[in-house]
Parts: sequence; C-alpha cells; structure tokens
Amino acid sequence: MVRQPDSEIPLPEPLYRSVCSEDVVGMDVLAAAVDLPRCSFNRSRFSRPEDVIVAGRPADNGIVQITSADLPAPVPRESPSIGVAYKFDAFDDPTAENDAHAEIRMYLQDGSFNKNHKPHKPTLAKAKDALARKLTILRSPSED
Repeated sequence: MVRQPDSEIPLPEPLYRSVCSEDVVGMDVLAAAVDLPRCSFNRSRFSRPEDVIVAGRPADNGIVQITSADLPAPVPRESPSIGVAYKFDAFDDPTAENDAHAEIRMYLQDGSFNKNHKPHKPTLAKAKDALARKLTILRSPSED
C-alpha cells in the first residue's frame, strides 16, 4: 500500500538523486543531470542517500542533494512579453516501488503543475541549468 503523500516537504529536508560521472565536472553538476519539468529525488525522511544508487543504472553511482529552501529562483520565459516565469517546488510523490519518492517540478508561477505542459526548449535549458547549479555533491561518481 502506498503511503499518503505529505502536503509539503519541510524546507530543510534534504532530497537525494543519483548522478553519473558524465554529468559532473569537478564539484559542478551539469544540466544533463536533471530532468524537467519534473525530476525525481528521494526524501531523506524515508531513505538514506545511498538508496538512490540502483543496480539497473551502474554508471549513476554519485549522489547529489538539495533542499526545498535551496531551490532556484523563478526562471523567466524566453521572452518577457510571453508572460509569467516558471517556479520550482518540491512535491512528495510516494509510489508502490519507492516510498521515499519526491519530485522537483517546474511550472508557471500563476498556475499549478500540469504534466502535459512542455516549456519551450530555451526556457527548459535555463531551468535545468539553474536547478543543476543548486545541487550539492555528497558522493562523487566514479568513472567506471
């Protein structure tokens, strides 16, 4: 049975994600390490950092973290005349396979998340870069 999602994730709670060596340069995480408009993480309340390492993705053996308090500022759309910016929020999203599953989602500031809404590629690239820059490396990935 899947647990009921919490209405919010506390601001200081770390969220963990695996990362591969191709997506890290020194202590910087590259935009390729994140998926948007929604990116999966594990909540620290329900998992350990090492739990994000799975046998099915052996190259993804590094670990990064972020908290809701550290999410990027809103990302403006490619043209200011288009309208409101995209914001980031963390959502608790437990699944039958992963009780600790959470997502960082980007969506228009004046609306709610819609999984069918696709931001334009330039805006999406800016958002991925903004989120990647906020990730902290807990364990560097090996190049094996």
